[in-house]
Amino acid sequence: MNNGSLSFWRKLKGFLGAPVDTFNAVGPETLGSALKFFAIWAVVYAVLQTIFFYVLGMGIFQALWEWLGLGPVVVYDFNPVAFGLVSLVGAFGGLFIIGSWAHIFVRAFVGRKGYKNTIKAFAYGNSPALMLGWIPYVGWLFSIWALVLDIIGVRQLHQISTGRAVGAVLVSIAVVAVIVVLIVLGVVLTAVLHATA
Repeated sequence: MNNGSLSFWRKLKGFLGAPVDTFNAVGPETLGSALKFFAIWAVVYAVLQTIFFYVLGMGIFQALWEWLGLGPVVVYDFNPVAFGLVSLVGAFGGLFIIGSWAHIFVRAFVGRKGYKNTIKAFAYGNSPALMLGWIPYVGWLFSIWALVLDIIGVRQLHQISTGRAVGAVLVSIAVVAVIVVLIVLGVVLTAVLHATA
């Protein structure tokens, strides 16, 4: 692929089938181009997730709610516009929060091509999760592919080794996991101590 600006469809095809060449091709593009690509998929994700929840997920949730004897409250007040907007805001918030957190570790692993390239890597890398991650039962598989693309994107856009890119992304995830586990253990321990006091 050349270093010119790629069309939306060439990016889509490239990130699904030839991610290394595609990340190399989008390297010179602005962050705005990456955010436009991300925004399209974030909207698609928000719409499809909302439709799925409204058509199927809400019925399952309602059945569980009633089985627990909690009645029809809350579920019937579902607002698809609000639900979709929350999904959309969550996608963008997640991009910048996760990308900013990961950038700390990209810097630690000698990535020196700037914050914008980390956000670009995650904006493009997470497109499969937005594209198909809403599908019940198999959506998590696309999140795994998105993680692989995040690593490839960090490697290509920061021009670092595969090992450093893997380290930066996985260590950033591992640190969050450890923090979450410690918080949960702290809450459980506190509850146990209060219960036995």
